[in-house]
Amino acid sequence: MHLELTFGNDRLHLPSVAAFANTSLQQLPLDEKAIVVFNEIVETAAENAIDQAYPAGTSGLVTLSILELHGKLEIVVRDFGMPRDVEALEEELQSAGQNARSRIAALAADVADEVHWIAYGRDGKALRIVKWLHDDHVTETSSPEKIEKFTDEPPAAPEQSYTFRRMWDDEAEQVSQLMYRTYGNTYFNEDVYYPARIAAENARGLVISFVAVDESGQIAGHYALERNQKGPVAEGGQAVVDPAHRGRGLLDQMKSVALDEAAKLNLVGWYADAVTVHTFTQKSNAAHGGQLTCVDLAISPKKEHFDSASDQPQRVTCLLFFHWLTAPAAREIFVPTRHQSIVSSIYKCLNCPLEFGQPVEPEGLGSLAIKVDSGAARANISVEAIGLDTAELIQRARRELVERDHVEVVYVELPLGNASTPQLVEELEQDGFGFLGIAPNFAEDGDLLRMAYLVEAVDRAAIHILEDVAGELVDYVLNEQKRVRADL
Repeated sequence: MHLELTFGNDRLHLPSVAAFANTSLQQLPLDEKAIVVFNEIVETAAENAIDQAYPAGTSGLVTLSILELHGKLEIVVRDFGMPRDVEALEEELQSAGQNARSRIAALAADVADEVHWIAYGRDGKALRIVKWLHDDHVTETSSPEKIEKFTDEPPAAPEQSYTFRRMWDDEAEQVSQLMYRTYGNTYFNEDVYYPARIAAENARGLVISFVAVDESGQIAGHYALERNQKGPVAEGGQAVVDPAHRGRGLLDQMKSVALDEAAKLNLVGWYADAVTVHTFTQKSNAAHGGQLTCVDLAISPKKEHFDSASDQPQRVTCLLFFHWLTAPAAREIFVPTRHQSIVSSIYKCLNCPLEFGQPVEPEGLGSLAIKVDSGAARANISVEAIGLDTAELIQRARRELVERDHVEVVYVELPLGNASTPQLVEELEQDGFGFLGIAPNFAEDGDLLRMAYLVEAVDRAAIHILEDVAGELVDYVLNEQKRVRADL
């Protein structure tokens, strides 16, 4: 569900706003008490925006968006009016008192998981409320023995045959248990710990889970295709195999079944992030024909657990491998001259013909979409339109994300088909963002260039790679980080 209502700053619109919110919330798995409270929060936030966002006597717009995805409900009330000190608003929001904003916090305390203000500078501000609809954690629904961590060297299971197929709905809890026993509570995608979310995502086609089932009917492995990009691609991931069944090719066989399914989904390709804590997943992706296109520096937190190294010396870096499902079409892209050689190498490995277009200066105003993963201490900024103010908007967002939200890495994705991208890349490099690589077909209209701002630099020695596959790009990306950070 993704619904949005735009209305003017006139109290005359409040009954319509209330009706829209109530009708939308009634469609979600919320009890009546929660719906009543959320309706009251929305009405209060909308009333505040109408009364306070714009100078008296001027007209302006307010939007109410209700988004439910993967069992996560987000309600956002946004205005496009006067800039405000968002840090002060946030403090006021969380403080006790009887004013309207503290009233929102008091109301939200019983029904919401997060309530925050978001700053858009001269483009206004927004109040964001988050509620997880599926919140039964696997540790609350499973017996202790079913979530006890696997031993480092468990006895091997008897030799047997396995069945590889789509996951059944009633097997979601087994998948959560398998993830928990392998990773503890450190896997960066929290959804895997909530069986109801896994089942709901599969039912809606947002995630397609594949399992390896042993002769007793128990889940011995899991692999998934995730539709989490706007473009016609899927991510392969959430890979896990019971240690007692390892060394039998279960991961590769699950991947093969997943690829057969992907070919039926009208996708142009699929991709996977391979960790650099070890090289096993890199070998698997390379064996399946994957081509390295991007180095996702510091994408996961240090706390993420791996059997071979439970204590990470730094944030975990992953390598993005892309696999075509159809013949790649030729494209015209726009890249700064400095990076054209490495970009040409990436596309050559992809067997994808390209031409570099002539850059042009941006015009008008830009727009961004920002997503924060607080558990991973990571933020993603997607550039939806490039304007004269885009670099400034990203720089301001980066400061707020690092200083207020305490993220440790900020990613930026830029449209390679936009002739103003080269200038924006150079402006962002002056702020410490470094080149990471290419994300093919991640957008509806083409490929993306990915950059990153790291709070702490990463050490090459802790990044374990297949040198003949990843050495050139990894070294280039790390050298770029040193270059852009040299003058900071």
